[in-house]
Amino acid sequence: MELRKTYVTRLFGEDLKAVVVRDGSGKIWVETPTGARITDALVLDGGRTVSIRQNGRMYLIDLTPPGSSWHAALLGGRGGKVQVLDELAAAAAEQESTGSSSAEVLAEMPGLVVEYKCAVGDEVEPGQALVILEAMKMQNELPSPGAGIVEEIMVKAGSTVAAGTVLLRVQPKSLETQ
Repeated sequence: MELRKTYVTRLFGEDLKAVVVRDGSGKIWVETPTGARITDALVLDGGRTVSIRQNGRMYLIDLTPPGSSWHAALLGGRGGKVQVLDELAAAAAEQESTGSSSAEVLAEMPGLVVEYKCAVGDEVEPGQALVILEAMKMQNELPSPGAGIVEEIMVKAGSTVAAGTVLLRVQPKSLETQ
């Protein structure tokens, strides 16, 4: 008997659907909307990291901090945030977003804030690199969660931060027109 569950992944401001399938023998794979089947996946670091290989590329997703729906990801050498929600949670999150609050850029892992690629008042686009965070000897670009204006920078460049630290806030563009 196959068990199938649909998930929505929010990546660089884009929603992508995937179906996780577990067959009767315990094998697990992911089916994409294009019909591709991803079977080469590993869980590493005691369940803290997932490594997926597809078409010769490796994608790493850091599943810390625990219990968060937002996760650090290294996709094709570009750091970013991935939000993984089941279909019902994605629909609920969409309805709850009233546009009344700022979007936050978080440090998904402990590291050093190397530099900001923006300043307070700058207009930013979805996926635009806003912060360089060095973690585990790698520099990761943290993207804008959406279009808007940089409202506040919370941590100075050169500071060491813990996972989950709010680095900056972006006022969504949709609020400007209201």
